[in-house]
Amino acid sequence: MLSSEIFKVYTAAAGELSVLNPEEPDINKRIAAYNKFSFSPELRPRLKAIFGTDKPLAPRRLPDSRGLQHYQSMLKAGSYQDQQVQLGWSDVVFNVDTTRAGNQARYTGTIAALNMAGPVNADVAGVRFAGRQARASDGLWYGAMNVDVDRIAFKDSTAPMLLEDLRIKTDLQRRGKFVDLAYGVSVRAAGVGENRVERANFAVRVLGLDAQVIRDFTRLAGAPQLQQLAPDARSEVMLRKLKDMGVAVLKRGIEVVIDDISAAWHGQVASLRGRIGFAGASEAELRSLPAILKKLLVRLEVRVPTPIVDALSAFAASKAVAPETPDRAQKLVAVQRQVYEKVMGDIRQSGMAVVGKDEITTVIEFKDSTLTMNGKRVSMFGLQDGKLPMPPAAPAKAE
Repeated sequence: MLSSEIFKVYTAAAGELSVLNPEEPDINKRIAAYNKFSFSPELRPRLKAIFGTDKPLAPRRLPDSRGLQHYQSMLKAGSYQDQQVQLGWSDVVFNVDTTRAGNQARYTGTIAALNMAGPVNADVAGVRFAGRQARASDGLWYGAMNVDVDRIAFKDSTAPMLLEDLRIKTDLQRRGKFVDLAYGVSVRAAGVGENRVERANFAVRVLGLDAQVIRDFTRLAGAPQLQQLAPDARSEVMLRKLKDMGVAVLKRGIEVVIDDISAAWHGQVASLRGRIGFAGASEAELRSLPAILKKLLVRLEVRVPTPIVDALSAFAASKAVAPETPDRAQKLVAVQRQVYEKVMGDIRQSGMAVVGKDEITTVIEFKDSTLTMNGKRVSMFGLQDGKLPMPPAAPAKAE
């Protein structure tokens, strides 16, 4: 993929666009700057060969209305193919409405169809996105964005894997000196053939991010010097910065709220909710695993309907009993019952969950460097009585 001409052209275009000022606070001036911009004579024919134009998605000014400035960008339907990748796309339409001050924007976009073959083989249908953003006094743009996709079919297997009604939501909001990020992903259905998850949802919030840390990272990501680097060097710089950003976040402390992680199978919904918190830490504490574990606080509530266990037992039985087995139907029922009773019996015996008539529930907690499930200390996954074994402390040096 990296050796494909389309990737090389994209990389070259991003490098040339880096001359535009990423710190310009007025979105209208940014749009005007791109309108005046021209790619190099060497790059223009390569862009046109792939996209049918030497200036993809050039914005067109539409008549103003209600105090807003309107722009539309379009990339005409096209296709591209080389030895590494094959791509095809319908018209790409992008609309932006901005305030005259250039500090607020709302946008929508559509791509009716996209298909690709190469490292990933997929057909994508019905892509829509929309969002609103406003620039705050710290220079960061805050707001929400939604992306909806009607259908994605991955074609790498004999039976394509389907994702239907994919929805992605992000919301970045400022709270004083800090930033809260909400992120959600959901699908109405996903799977291969009859093995389909009927609904899946992932919704989390990250609370208390330092706004200055976010701003520093955003400034680096858009820096012209970074865009001029080769892809590998650029990735190395970004990874190093992400590590520094992670350290800065942990010093201040952070909380992750899991509003809902759930999936439905055969009409039954398994779910996980809870919170993960990390208290602020010093440089010295971040170099000490025991000190880091002391700062960590986790509480997760897990619910699994018993019919899901029964269905998984039936699936395990279907794999264990060969199709040519005599009296296979009867043996499937017997093996399914054995697997189900073994799993449920082990859960009851462990005491790490409550087995009810309709569901299995447990609370997973990590506090005071100790992991418990249903109030019982865990001795698995390398833990001993709920604690991670620590190497003996180094002897103190003699004075």
